[in-house]
Amino acid sequence: DHKRLYVGLKAEDTFAALKMWARAIGDLNLAANSLQAVICQRLVRKLCTTCRVAYQPDTGMLKKLNLPVKRISQFYKSSGKVMVGNHEQPCPNCKGLGYLGRSAAFEVMVLDSAAKDLLRKGDTTGLRAHLRKNQMLWLQEAALAKVVNGETSISEVMRALGTGDNTGKTSHA
Repeated sequence: DHKRLYVGLKAEDTFAALKMWARAIGDLNLAANSLQAVICQRLVRKLCTTCRVAYQPDTGMLKKLNLPVKRISQFYKSSGKVMVGNHEQPCPNCKGLGYLGRSAAFEVMVLDSAAKDLLRKGDTTGLRAHLRKNQMLWLQEAALAKVVNGETSISEVMRALGTGDNTGKTSHA
């Protein structure tokens, strides 16, 4: 009879949370046996669909963000304004904020038996490679998917991920 326990940790990403968990448990074998998954999330504001503004992203920026240059023709940014006649006015939908509502981007690390073996050995490089091979998306990639589908803006993703700039650089390679 197994009990399920959810533990909240304040961490930058799933790997930092995993490291904190292993350190708190003090035994890599016990830490690996006790986990099924590690999830990290960030909330991003959703662009107002009434006043968002489409633009063509810079190809250099797309390359830095590791996004397919040929498949992405537009991103959106916040505006907060609409044209009424010949005058710009605050958007009636978002009250001029440019954003309306929130959405979450998730980094989900599922620990299968191979991942647990790598954790027991303390092989974080091998663990990263294994998870990547099994299609794990890093938090930045999950958030950028929301930019690509028009749900939020690049600047909002950078704000939410705490990078402070618009280059898309994070600690993940």
